[in-house]
Amino acid sequence: MTAIQKFAGLGNRVEWHESVDSTNDRALEIVMDHGRKAEGWIVGAEEQTAGRGRKGAQWICEPGKGLAFSVILCPGWERRRWGWLSLTAALAVSAGGPELLGLSPKIKWPNDVLVEDLKICGILIETRGPCAVVGIGLNVNESAFPRELGAISLFQLLGREVDREQLAGTIRENLMKLLKLEPFLIAERAWEMLAWKDKVIVTASGRRGRIRGFGENGELKVETPGELLTLCDPEGLRVAETPD
Repeated sequence: MTAIQKFAGLGNRVEWHESVDSTNDRALEIVMDHGRKAEGWIVGAEEQTAGRGRKGAQWICEPGKGLAFSVILCPGWERRRWGWLSLTAALAVSAGGPELLGLSPKIKWPNDVLVEDLKICGILIETRGPCAVVGIGLNVNESAFPRELGAISLFQLLGREVDREQLAGTIRENLMKLLKLEPFLIAERAWEMLAWKDKVIVTASGRRGRIRGFGENGELKVETPGELLTLCDPEGLRVAETPD
């Protein structure tokens, strides 16, 4: 694992690799070594050999085309509010990437960013001690994806390549700024950008309802006939094929 001289414009708090098992794993090692002093550090890689998403799902990033990196943060919020970090990261990615480029992203609760109903970014939050590591996988300059992935890149949307270093820097800046806000302001901004809130959705257990808001720690509130559900896990959540 050797760091390379890429993304040097992001300052001296960046470690970029040609290949690494997982940028999140490397960032967690840095937290163990430096604690709070590691805040703001970026770990990125042209290729991850063991990149992962939620619940251990594999994350695929085309070397030199996509953007796979992790940012170390030390949130000032109470620890019980750290559930808002996924939506905060999704807001930072949206503002620092698609929105900045004139696109209209939506946030698929709690940790994906969509454009034109296709996934352009996935986020994985892992914590250690006083810090949180925000892992970001953003589709940037890829020219195509297998249809079954339901994914899209900035290149496909814009018809041109985008500077990956500038994207990473802007997203980090947005993250640091958003963490200074209270969670209720994160909730307001996330609600404005939330995907599916105007649709009938189906939970993993088959219950049908509509999204009505967030819980106090970023959970999803879904109103079903006779009950207001609080969802903590997005697994199995989908848009109903028919609205009835």
